[in-house]
Amino acid sequence: MKEAALTQPLAEMIRSALHVADHIPLPGSGHTAERHCQIAEFGRTDLSLGRILEAHTDARAILCAAGREPRRDSLYGVWASEAPHALLTAQRNARGGWRLDGKKRYCSGATFVSAALVTARVDDGVALFDVALSDSGIQVTTSEWASSAFADTETRTVSFTEVEASPTSMVGEKNWYLERPGFWHGALGPAACWAGGAVSLIDAACRAPRRDAHTRAHLGAMQASAWGMTTILEKAGREIDADPHESSATARVRALQVRHLIERSCVEIMDRFGRATGPQLLAYDAQVARQYAALTLYLRQSHAERDLEAIASGSL
Repeated sequence: MKEAALTQPLAEMIRSALHVADHIPLPGSGHTAERHCQIAEFGRTDLSLGRILEAHTDARAILCAAGREPRRDSLYGVWASEAPHALLTAQRNARGGWRLDGKKRYCSGATFVSAALVTARVDDGVALFDVALSDSGIQVTTSEWASSAFADTETRTVSFTEVEASPTSMVGEKNWYLERPGFWHGALGPAACWAGGAVSLIDAACRAPRRDAHTRAHLGAMQASAWGMTTILEKAGREIDADPHESSATARVRALQVRHLIERSCVEIMDRFGRATGPQLLAYDAQVARQYAALTLYLRQSHAERDLEAIASGSL
């Protein structure tokens, strides 16, 4: 972890929580519900912390599934987003390794993670590479991030120019990363973070001085939603543990269902939070304002109606 590039509060939180993140149970290990709970606690503490450590725990799970060890003393990112104007390609070099060229967008922790699992186009497929970020051909762009939400996560566009990767840098075979059920098991990590962020708003609402009947009604509804999110994540964890090697199709439908239900609960909690507490916490409590703004942005990792259509298509 390149701490010099981090804001001090986030650096301290990562330092104190990284040991916990390194020992979170793996998906399908028999303790997946506990995994979801611990990731949610990161988000409940701070969504920037959750965003960074969720990716780190996902990277460790991916490497374990591929029979590989993570790089020693490394904080990992997972950079798998693609955009038409920001594509990364990988081609074989003369030594049997790989040459990476192009761009990746939405690279969280770009200035301070020490390694990343990075997707790249290979022929007619997608491959995943374990890349140390010390190569001189890897350049982090000046931040284009306009939102204050997640500004401390240093989410940037990263350029790769003739970056040489060893023959063993590919993790799994071509398309393995996307086709395995573990891809969808890992997709529940962000949902757990969303849930934790929403619960942090309930924590703040419960500390607020307003205690009229209308406020109490909203608090009760928010607490019911929190119980529902916990129950959903626990049930999903038990199902994964019951069949860790289930089909990708089954895992996909579950993941999209869970993400939809968690997103809807979070949206309701955010709406009720303002109705219960008024503007004061959002205007004068810096941590509450940060969590609220970050959760608003983070929830857009849900693909909304596109996911709902996919659920119906996959279950019919």
